[in-house]
Amino acid sequence: MEHGLERNRLKGVASDALNAILSAAAMNFQKLPGAFWRIFLLCLGRTWGWIQALQERLLLQTQSADA
Repeated sequence: MEHGLERNRLKGVASDALNAILSAAAMNFQKLPGAFWRIFLLCLGRTWGWIQALQERLLLQTQSADA
């Protein structure tokens, strides 16, 4: 997939640069969902670790209060 670089439908030298910029933008927009997904999973993993640490701390506090 060339992201629109297979043919320049515009005329002139400036249009060549514009076509390259728009093709790069199209490629980056296609990468965005994957980046957002990785960031979401990273945040979810950190949150899950935080919740587990909090649960362990509360469990230790209740065990020490019972003893």
